[in-house]
Amino acid sequence: MDPAELLDRIESFIPITNFTLPERATGSLAELLTWWWERGSELKPKRIEITHGGCESGVSSVDSAVDSGFTLLTFHSNTVVDPVVVRAIIGLLTRKDAWQVMHQGSGMSDELVMKLLVDTVDLMRANRDKRSEPRELAQLDSTGTIEFVVGALLTASARKTPVILGTSGELAAALIAHRLSMKASSWWRNGTTSPDRAVGQAVDRMGIATGLPLDLCDDQGVGAEISVELLATFT
Repeated sequence: MDPAELLDRIESFIPITNFTLPERATGSLAELLTWWWERGSELKPKRIEITHGGCESGVSSVDSAVDSGFTLLTFHSNTVVDPVVVRAIIGLLTRKDAWQVMHQGSGMSDELVMKLLVDTVDLMRANRDKRSEPRELAQLDSTGTIEFVVGALLTASARKTPVILGTSGELAAALIAHRLSMKASSWWRNGTTSPDRAVGQAVDRMGIATGLPLDLCDDQGVGAEISVELLATFT
């Protein structure tokens, strides 16, 4: 599908309002249920397997899932996207410095963090001109994962299908898709809060829900999985 045609299909979000929250649903659970019921009805979740086919594969995978009746999407991949690429994209599209999207995870040495920071600074400097051409930023990921998710997210929004994001790589892709169509992000939410500053910067930039208050940073999509399980329990 022509990218311009796909973007033209994304409409402004109009929430569904004829629902009532169960009495025992409060706090973050109530927020999650409200997000879902404003966008969906019958819950049929689908984990989209990310392939190496790039944007067009993302488009076709989501089209196939929605045509098959699935109503809520998450992603899964065994491919690890270079964290320098992920953080450079997030830094560029949130207009933050490299240190503001850096995180020292468990077991990471100071030396490793400094190397990642330097590499991220260099990559951001080399690609500042691509802010106005965000699809080119997706090509920094040699695995094709980010391009796949960009196509998938835009297609899901065009098909009015909610998506729960689970990793920082998915958030980097979401920022690119958001830059292409700000209307698209009304169909997404993050899986969980995180101490990783890159996650917070991306979520704030797009104005999407921060996710369940679990403060996870393992980047395995656990928050998205738990969100789906909670929805299945209450719907």
